[in-house]
Amino acid sequence: MAYPPPHYSDDDPEYINRIIDTHGFAMLTCASEDGPLATHLPLVRDGEYLYGHVAGNNPMVDFIGTEMVFLAVFHGPHDYISATLYDAPDKSVPTWDYAAVHVHGTTQALSAEQSVQRMGELAEKYEPADGWAMEDAARYAARLFPHIIYFEMRMDKVRGIRKLSQNKNAATQGRIIDTLKAQGNHALADEIERIRKP
Repeated sequence: MAYPPPHYSDDDPEYINRIIDTHGFAMLTCASEDGPLATHLPLVRDGEYLYGHVAGNNPMVDFIGTEMVFLAVFHGPHDYISATLYDAPDKSVPTWDYAAVHVHGTTQALSAEQSVQRMGELAEKYEPADGWAMEDAARYAARLFPHIIYFEMRMDKVRGIRKLSQNKNAATQGRIIDTLKAQGNHALADEIERIRKP
């Protein structure tokens, strides 16, 4: 049995790139002898690579640059969907709609020069136009760099997932969209609107 079901899988590059670029705070995981490891961190996509950094004392550092396959999970918008929105609530159960992207790949540590460049790019991505820049704290940042490991992760296998009530009719999808908007979750409503049946 395939999981996720084929009708929830979406390998459209436009969808995948939009979720990664918009929801860049990911969960990065890998395995160790003591069990799974997980770190929450921002990852920035550039072509076929993701770029990020971890603290030098993070146990994941031991696996960067090895043959270990990492998994980066990008969580897009999501929400609880009540069965009261369905045509037959007495024959239905609630669910959770969501958008996500899973990326598998190997990693490589970056040079000191590349690390400085990527740190600057990360700040540029999230700071406002007149916000903080690397130059504002160059000395302080320079003291931190020896304790931070910057890396690139090759996007070897990418899976987009859209569980967005595709199995419901257009009227039900419309009720779900209206309810999500009323609750303030416009991001998930917009995702469902994109795949809504005519």
